[in-house]
Amino acid sequence: MINSKYLMSELTGRGRRTIANIGLVALVTCVLVCITLLTGALERAFHAPLSDIGANITVQKAGDVPEQMAGPVLPCSVAPISAAQSTVIASLPGIQSVSRAILFWDFFDDAFQIVVGMQANDPAGPALLRTAITAGRMLNPEDTSMALVETVWAEQAKLGIGDQVQIGGLPFTIIGLVDASRISRIGTANLYISLAEAQKIVAAAPGVTTVHSFDSKDSNLLFIQADHDKTEDIAATIKELLGEKITVSTPDSFKKLLGSLFSLTQRFSGVISGMVFLLALLLIIRNSSAAIRERTKEIGTMKAVGWTGTDIRGQLLAENTLYIVLGTVSGLILGTLAAWGLSHITIAIPIPWDMAPKPHFLPGGEEQLFRQVQLQMKPSLQLLILTCMAPVLLGLATVWAASRAITKLQTSEVLRYE
Repeated sequence: MINSKYLMSELTGRGRRTIANIGLVALVTCVLVCITLLTGALERAFHAPLSDIGANITVQKAGDVPEQMAGPVLPCSVAPISAAQSTVIASLPGIQSVSRAILFWDFFDDAFQIVVGMQANDPAGPALLRTAITAGRMLNPEDTSMALVETVWAEQAKLGIGDQVQIGGLPFTIIGLVDASRISRIGTANLYISLAEAQKIVAAAPGVTTVHSFDSKDSNLLFIQADHDKTEDIAATIKELLGEKITVSTPDSFKKLLGSLFSLTQRFSGVISGMVFLLALLLIIRNSSAAIRERTKEIGTMKAVGWTGTDIRGQLLAENTLYIVLGTVSGLILGTLAAWGLSHITIAIPIPWDMAPKPHFLPGGEEQLFRQVQLQMKPSLQLLILTCMAPVLLGLATVWAASRAITKLQTSEVLRYE
């Protein structure tokens, strides 16, 4: 039976040791919380550029540079992907959907515009602009000769709903304004039209047909929804099927763009957590063993007055359990405060030029685009188990082993430690 009065007197009477033990457990718990939450937040951040457009894989193909900048042309980073290739990709195991689009540049009368053709009811890609309509309405599948215009570009060009624009020499009526900044910078444009109309324009454009073989059913951007646990395997398969010129982007692609620091943080987070936990365990063993050695005479006296080995072990375990529980709770509070502070950090994920092409010779063509992502600290069941159960179980196991050794002492042996 636990003697609560003796327990409290031990904790308050040895204040320095009590604070040291609680502080050690709190520090370790706080570090584990921060590392685990930070790793998860970085992983979610790397998914942001693609998840913004409802995909976890994008596919495009490198091609030749347009011979001249006149009329509709395809940027060198988005060469045609045939309808047959898109069908093959859609049939791969683990792929849920494939959304197709066409991105092209349109030069006319010393002016320039980026145009994207899309299917308005697609589950991924530019079709998600339906959530970013600021005025007017979204394109419908049955619409013809109608377009959406990006708000900033519309303001610069002094365009509004009901106005007409020329795309590939054909008239289109503006039916909606969209704020493209609400979604990823990937595959965004100045104007958005239906995929079928974009295919017809590109297939008939001399600036395209002199460089590429383009059929009216082809596209040049694929936005793929796939099983998350198969993403990298599917990406590798697509590269094998379509050849070296194919660029397949996944969340891991953005990790590489941010350099080795973020990759190392994720890769070795488990190792760092393990080392911190092991160090804490060794310190707990050392502190517990030292504390028990200091109390050898006291333990012998307890046995002399009738305490059994089970009673002594229970008392020691109660003391150390209290240390660990108080330390864990304190560590969780500190970790939560630290995580709250980290959640205000924003990281800039670079968007490759290939995924948002703009002519280099135009103003802003060399500008690096970024997706600003605020770290999201989300607790998980794994974190709860790691920070609560593991310290308690390992700490109790350590103290139990040490206390078993000391309680084997006979009362007559106590004088050896005076």
